[in-house]
Amino acid sequence: MLLFVAAIIAGAGVAYELSLMLLGTVTVGSTERANAIVLGTAMLGMGIGATTGGRWADKPVVNFVRIEIVLALLGGAAAPMLYWSWARLDSLWGPLLGISLAIGVCIGAEMPLLAALNDKLSKQSAATVVSSYTAADYFGALVGAIGFAFFVRPVFGLVSGTVLIAAINLVAAGAVVFIVPTDGRRFVVPWMAAGALGLVGVALAAPSIVTDGRQALFRDPIIAREESGVQELVVTSRTHPGGVVDTRLFLNNDLQLSSVDEHRYHESLVHPAVSGSANVLILGGGDCLAAREALRHDTVESVTLVELDPTVVELMRSIPELEAIQDGACDDDRLTIVNDDAFVWAEEAVDAGRTFDSIVVDFPDPDTPALGRLYSVEIYQVLDDLLAADGVMAVQCGSPFFAPRAYWTCADTLEAAGWSLTSYHVDVPSFGDWGFHLAGRSGPPEVDIPPLDGTRFIDDTVFAAARVFPADVARANFDTRPSTILDPAIVAAAQGAWVGYDG
Repeated sequence: MLLFVAAIIAGAGVAYELSLMLLGTVTVGSTERANAIVLGTAMLGMGIGATTGGRWADKPVVNFVRIEIVLALLGGAAAPMLYWSWARLDSLWGPLLGISLAIGVCIGAEMPLLAALNDKLSKQSAATVVSSYTAADYFGALVGAIGFAFFVRPVFGLVSGTVLIAAINLVAAGAVVFIVPTDGRRFVVPWMAAGALGLVGVALAAPSIVTDGRQALFRDPIIAREESGVQELVVTSRTHPGGVVDTRLFLNNDLQLSSVDEHRYHESLVHPAVSGSANVLILGGGDCLAAREALRHDTVESVTLVELDPTVVELMRSIPELEAIQDGACDDDRLTIVNDDAFVWAEEAVDAGRTFDSIVVDFPDPDTPALGRLYSVEIYQVLDDLLAADGVMAVQCGSPFFAPRAYWTCADTLEAAGWSLTSYHVDVPSFGDWGFHLAGRSGPPEVDIPPLDGTRFIDDTVFAAARVFPADVARANFDTRPSTILDPAIVAAAQGAWVGYDG
C-alpha cells in the first residue's frame, strides 16, 4: 500500500512539472526555456530536498504529510498564480523558477521520508528499499505523465486539471496515516484539514484569478473563450466610435484576425495563387476566411481545408460576429473540412495520388518547435508532390518588418525545397507589415488577378507594389539558412522577433 502511495505522489509530481512546462510554452512561446527552467530548477530542488528530508525522519508520518500538503497546494495553485503574474505583472521566469524549485524540494524530500516510513512497517536492506521505491516512483511517473497529457489536461484543462491532481495527492498523503503505525495522528488531522481547506480555496479562487489575468492580456472585452485541448481560443469584440465593430480571434494569445482588416490579409494570401484554379487545398485557415476568398473564383470547383483543431471552425459558426465575416464559407457545398495534422495528412494525400491546382498555406507563426515543422524543407517537399505541374502555392511567412529574419528564413526554406519565389508584403493594420511568398516550380510565379465580386483590397496594381521591399527589410540585410525539422532555424528567428513592439 505504501508503494502504491509512492507511485501516486510520483505521478502527481511529474504532472506538476509538466503543467509548469506547458504554462511557460503557451504564455511566452518558448518551449526550450520553459523546459530548461522547470527541469533544471526542479532537479536542483530535488537535490536540496533529498539532503534535508532525512533530517525529518524522526517523525516520518507527520513530516511526510506536511510535505505532501505543501506540494499539493503549490501544484494546485501554480498554474493560476503564474498565469496571473505573467498577464498582470509581466513577470513569468522569476516566479516560474521559484515555484519549480519549491516543488522540487518537496519531491526530493519524499524518498528519504518514504524510506523512514518503510522502516516502521518492516526492516529491509537498503538495496531492497531503494529498488522498490525507485521502481514505484518511475512507474508512477510514467502513469502521471501519460495521464496528464492524454486525459487530465485535455478533459479538465490546465488549471482544473492540476487542482484535481493536487486533491489526489492530498488523499494519498492522508492515507499514509492509516497505513503506517504512528502515535502522531492527532497532529496530522489539523494539517490535513488545513491542506483541504487551502485546496478548496485554490479551487474556488482559481477561475476568477485566471479570468482577471486573461482579460488583462486583451485590449477589448472577451466575448467567448474555449480551451480545445490543442490550444486556447479567445474572441474579443468592441464597437468603436462611428459604429465600427472590431471582433478579434486569438489562438494561444496570438492574434489571428480582426474583422476590421482581415480582408487585406486573406485577399493577399489567396487570390495571387488561386486565380484560374479548379481544385484548391488550404492548410490551416480553420476560420474559413481563406476558403471564403478562394470560393469567390468562378473556376473553383472544390476546396479542401485541413485544420487540426475543429474548435476553430465551431467558433466561426457559433459566434455571430465571426459567423458574419465568414459569410457562409464554412458550410459551402464546395468546401470539405478535414480535421487532421497537416503534415501527416499531406503525406497520406501524396501516397493516395492526390493533386491540387493551387495550395494556400495559412499556418500560425512558427514560434514553437511544433509549428516550426510546418515551415520546414521537409513539408515543402511533400507539398511539391501535391501540386499540379503548373500550380502555384502561397505561404504566409510573418512580418518582414517585425520578424525579417523569420520571413527570409521561410524564403530560404522554400528555395531549399526546390521552389522559385515571388515575395510580397502588404499593410494589415492589426498585424502591421505582413509578408507572403508565392511559390512555383519553373520560375517565380507571374500573377494575373481578375476582378472579383466582394474583394476590397488586392488587384494587379496593389500586387505589383507589394513586390517592392524597402532597403531596411531587404533580404540582403539578413544572414539566414533553411529550416528543417532537425534544425528548426525559423523557430529561433521567430522567437527573437517583434523586439521593441508593445502592441
